Amino acid sequence: MVPLAVELSWSAEFIGHLPLVALETHVRDQMKLVETYARYCSIVQSSGMGKSRLLDEFSKKHFMIPINLRPEDARGFPPADDTVRDFLTHVDKKSKTVHVLSLSRANHFFHALFLTTAGVVADFHVSSRAERIQYFRAFMSEGQSMSSSGPKRSQFYKDVIAKATKVRRTVLKFLYFFLKCQLPKGLAGADPSSADMKAALEELRKRINDGDSVKMDEGLPDVFVVFDEAHPLTIPFDESDRSNFVELRRALQTFLTAPLFTFFLSTTGKVSQFTPPRGYDNPNRMDDSRLKIPRPFIYLGFDQLMISRKILDTYRTLQDVTSLDCIAHMGRPLWGTCYDFGDDQVRDGLIHFAIQKLLCRLPTRGETLSVAQKCAVLSQRLALDINSTLYVTAPLDYQEAEKVHNQISNHMRICEAIEIGTIRGAAVSEPLLSEAASYIMRGGYGFSLPDALIEVLSRFCINPGDRAELLVAALFIRARDIAVLGKSLPPGGLSFCFSVTDLLSSLFCESAYEVVSKAVPSLCHVETTQPMLGEVFDDAMMHFNHFIKPQEQKLLARPYLLAFMSRGAAALGANCQSGVDAVYPYLYGGTDLDIKKIGFIMVQVKKNDSSSEEAQAKIFRKMDPFDCGLVTGPDFYFPIPIIRIVFALNGKENKDSGVTQKTYTSPSNGALSIDRGGRPRFTSYDFWCSRIYPNIFQAVEEAPERWRALLDDVDPWRTFYNDARFPDILRSQFPACGSSEAHFSSWYADIPST
Repeated sequence: MVPLAVELSWSAEFIGHLPLVALETHVRDQMKLVETYARYCSIVQSSGMGKSRLLDEFSKKHFMIPINLRPEDARGFPPADDTVRDFLTHVDKKSKTVHVLSLSRANHFFHALFLTTAGVVADFHVSSRAERIQYFRAFMSEGQSMSSSGPKRSQFYKDVIAKATKVRRTVLKFLYFFLKCQLPKGLAGADPSSADMKAALEELRKRINDGDSVKMDEGLPDVFVVFDEAHPLTIPFDESDRSNFVELRRALQTFLTAPLFTFFLSTTGKVSQFTPPRGYDNPNRMDDSRLKIPRPFIYLGFDQLMISRKILDTYRTLQDVTSLDCIAHMGRPLWGTCYDFGDDQVRDGLIHFAIQKLLCRLPTRGETLSVAQKCAVLSQRLALDINSTLYVTAPLDYQEAEKVHNQISNHMRICEAIEIGTIRGAAVSEPLLSEAASYIMRGGYGFSLPDALIEVLSRFCINPGDRAELLVAALFIRARDIAVLGKSLPPGGLSFCFSVTDLLSSLFCESAYEVVSKAVPSLCHVETTQPMLGEVFDDAMMHFNHFIKPQEQKLLARPYLLAFMSRGAAALGANCQSGVDAVYPYLYGGTDLDIKKIGFIMVQVKKNDSSSEEAQAKIFRKMDPFDCGLVTGPDFYFPIPIIRIVFALNGKENKDSGVTQKTYTSPSNGALSIDRGGRPRFTSYDFWCSRIYPNIFQAVEEAPERWRALLDDVDPWRTFYNDARFPDILRSQFPACGSSEAHFSSWYADIPST
């Protein structure tokens, strides 16, 4: 079972020294802040990234009191501290001063927590701080399981809550007589003052440091408190922003100058709940003019479990990197720990566990997915950028930021930045999740690719400039899924290898593929026989189920293409990338992961057609692999044949297949890199693809009207003019804004041609 595997994984050696150092640095920085409300921060990342495990490792060196507030109906590890959760999340809805009672509970809780902890530490018959830290960690973790905490920890928190239920009678009498609120039952005793609370913390500090001569790190506090799965605290009392978390944070303000720091963790709640946008927490004066918002910690790392089993060291072939053993250890540590500590049943079900995590539940077959779930699926495969940069500074766009929050907290998107004015999440390369998304798209989950694209494009903030490339990328994703349908996985395999011809025959319809497969080289760097594409690429193998969008243009080069393919990824062009919008790598001449065997398909996407042969040739010249940086180094010639395709989405209709092979009267018309003999330095099969029609693409043939609607969305101006009663007059009102003659004919004599 997966829960047992997760529980057992906590006994494994922790991997991730850098995040530990980063967390210490982060705390030091937060402790230095002067204008801050309280000494706390949230640790923000999506599920399975190792937040709880990081803090458990942190507690080996630092004195930490762990508290888990997971809801009663949810399972997980570490287990919930039910007694504490029920006490701190209690809401007396009948009371008019529920926030006052909540603050009183929080004050009493911290007072009781520190005194009870001090008593436990006093019973440790050891002489050093380091030993007390280790003993307390063992005390709190002994006997815990997925279903319950250990007996010592359980009794510990029962004792804490027993002390904390003694709330000051005088306060309650005031509430009763002056505010006419109902007196809560079972509450008696004195409410601790700020001095009492600080004294309790000081007592704990003395017990921890008693007799220890080792110098403390002056930048770090003596005591840490951790609220894991803390989202139940954030449920509002009413329509206002007040909640148990707000009052708990107010209680923490008492310790502003004390050596105490508090962490709040959550895997299923909104990312914003512990770092509210400015203007959304007015009752606590955390606005632009007053106190600073504590900065969240997001730096947990990725691919940690691959450190001892790196690609090219342990995994050396295409078959290796498509195995479950390799794929499970890529990405967040959740997958690899389940694989390493699970039995065969867990390993066989890992892909379904990934589906459940990606969708935030396991839907039944045929069930309709929500827009958020569809976005999660498409994001894992198409590297969708849905980020809002309006977080904090623009409350009116808070709803857009919430969509990003939801994808991070519920649909496995990685949180990459939370700064003043910005919330950013990314669907990074995670092969297991990408394969899970593929299962959803080609399985019985009622998933329609064009419908999902239409919904997501209309509901999320996706840059219109990326949509043309996105449309073609989606066609390739669908082609990949068609190519692997009916294929059987080898023993131990999770993803598929397939040939270049498998991909192209699944991308194009039969008539279009016939043009492609029978084509001879458009450019050839040697005088030899002219083999047809279908013969040349039948044994060229690929591993591709998602995209990576590089942040730097120089990553579109052969050495990086090998790395991309080992993760099952093709590469989208970086911003402002010249000459290419996407590159699909393949291995030519075997399946060993050898850079010398890397070839590629180059794709360029144009919204409008370039009708003249000269204009089309100019585009292909700019797709020269040497000029684009795909091929570098000492080789004067590139020996592996490549494929170059230009997709003109609004091109002129072709009555035949819609795909034409490009030929050139001179090699220099189709290439920039020419040798002294006038020959190109590479061999290429070049194709011009006009429009997105059912007679061209298999995916479009499945739902032609939906794809046509997508095409209109890619170029909304075309629909804008076509729907007009007098389109050319309307175009004349937008001078120089389009390529149509009507944008120029009234005022410009020499109209450019494309």
